[in-house]
Amino acid sequence: MGIKSSSATFSRFYVPDIVTEDFWGYVDEKLKAGAFSGVDESRDVASGFTVWEDFFDPAFDSGSYHKGDYIAFHFRQDQRKVPSIISKQYTKQAIQKYRAENNGKWPSRQDKLAIQEEVQDWLLKRVLPQPSAFEVVWNPSARWMVLGTTSLKMLDAFLELFEDHFRTYPVPLYHARWALHTAPIEPQLRDALATLVNVESVHAIDEGRFLGYEFLTWLWFFTEHAEGKLRYTPELDVQVELGERLVLTLPGEGREKVVCTTQANALSEARVALQQGKMVEEIQIQIRAGDNDYQVALDSTLHAFKGLKTPRQLPDFDQEDPDGRFLEKMFFIEEVSSILSTLYATYLRMRLGGSWESDTLPVLKEWIGEGPAPL
Repeated sequence: MGIKSSSATFSRFYVPDIVTEDFWGYVDEKLKAGAFSGVDESRDVASGFTVWEDFFDPAFDSGSYHKGDYIAFHFRQDQRKVPSIISKQYTKQAIQKYRAENNGKWPSRQDKLAIQEEVQDWLLKRVLPQPSAFEVVWNPSARWMVLGTTSLKMLDAFLELFEDHFRTYPVPLYHARWALHTAPIEPQLRDALATLVNVESVHAIDEGRFLGYEFLTWLWFFTEHAEGKLRYTPELDVQVELGERLVLTLPGEGREKVVCTTQANALSEARVALQQGKMVEEIQIQIRAGDNDYQVALDSTLHAFKGLKTPRQLPDFDQEDPDGRFLEKMFFIEEVSSILSTLYATYLRMRLGGSWESDTLPVLKEWIGEGPAPL
């Protein structure tokens, strides 16, 4: 379900500029230096970069990672892992053997640990490594990167390797970071945000999560109150509608959730949840921009785009343009990302401006209690 999928899911990052005289030569050098080399007897886990077309191929000789303005490749991690039930069974047999050789004596705690370690090492050498991989697309001129996974373990493994080789440090574009780095808002609004959320704090993703809850709740409000119409460019209006899923919860708790589809009775239940103080934790929306239809889901971290469905792509491109399909997919991803950034900026201007308490909140409260209210 990564970037290549017809229902794409990916996590988003801001990547600072790399200062070098030969950027593409630097990229070539670092990708090759970090290329996947496989698990051996000295290690149980191996990570590395592989080519976009085949994550089993670590050879970057052809420079196929360079696709227009983008750098595209895979991150692969192989790991030997023994199921715990197997480890327990073989350890039990090894302890029985120890007792048979020592007149029924049970091994000491230290001996038991040594037995467990020896059994684990013996089993690992007989297990084939299991590969995992996801796609990476990096647009250095626009300073963004998308990673085709939401697994924190895989994201951490990639970032460790990428930062070690490239000596630059991607910033996760969760709610506050999205606002500070890529949302099209004015500098004074970024200053106002800094007074609400300390993005340098290790707890920033939790402390600023109110932005995500509010934005997703506002998105639902926007689809009804403004009929979902957004002036995206002077020439193009965008239509935003609810998709098929809403999840509401009480911020800070998260134990009790209300999961709704968009049928009339389910939306009525969702509005009751709003009246009880719950806010939108996850939302699926549909976007129409000209002839392009999109569907995407967001959660309150705003870090990942999930289940992104883009306009249908042609099955084959001319062989003279082997990257045509990739570049078309990137156009779709950039368009929907830009539209969502515009929507987020619209919310932020109200939230961080001086009229949130006096003008916006009363209209939101009326909508929660009575349905859409005219401005």
